[in-house]
Amino acid sequence: MLPRLILYILSVLFLFSCEKESVIRYEVALDAEFDIPLGLNTIETHYFIVKNVPTFYKQSASNRGLDTSGILNVLATRGLIRAKFQDRDFDFVDRVSVYAVSRKDPSQKREMYYIDFVPITTGNQLRMLSSTTELKKIMSEEFIDLEIRLNFRNFNTAAIRARIEFGYAVF
Repeated sequence: MLPRLILYILSVLFLFSCEKESVIRYEVALDAEFDIPLGLNTIETHYFIVKNVPTFYKQSASNRGLDTSGILNVLATRGLIRAKFQDRDFDFVDRVSVYAVSRKDPSQKREMYYIDFVPITTGNQLRMLSSTTELKKIMSEEFIDLEIRLNFRNFNTAAIRARIEFGYAVF
């Protein structure tokens, strides 16, 4: 009798803890470029600000026949950084954080991507983890700024024209 009661209680808890799965309405792919200069030190966090990155928020919604007032949530999707012109390994990078910054109120910034410990064998792409931060308020602006923070484990031996490929999912 006791095992059945425990099984019943666990079943009830399991059923009530399930949430409805959110359905992605659409995804938007974006990119931006920035320069990583030669010889940055390994002590400081280096900030790279990319200004006026278009979000295509309203345009993407209208292309799909959606009213932006019906958008419930916006989350970051996959993101990566790679060299634009040369095939360059990013093994000199130790840590990455990417923030979306509001153009209307620069004090509003939300983390989109991060890597706390970049593997030494990372190769020519920095594949970042998506943050679970709600981005709707910032992404609803037509233009945002990106703040890319890099920490290095070694000195970079060449200047790099880098490209960040990122996006967001609309729910």
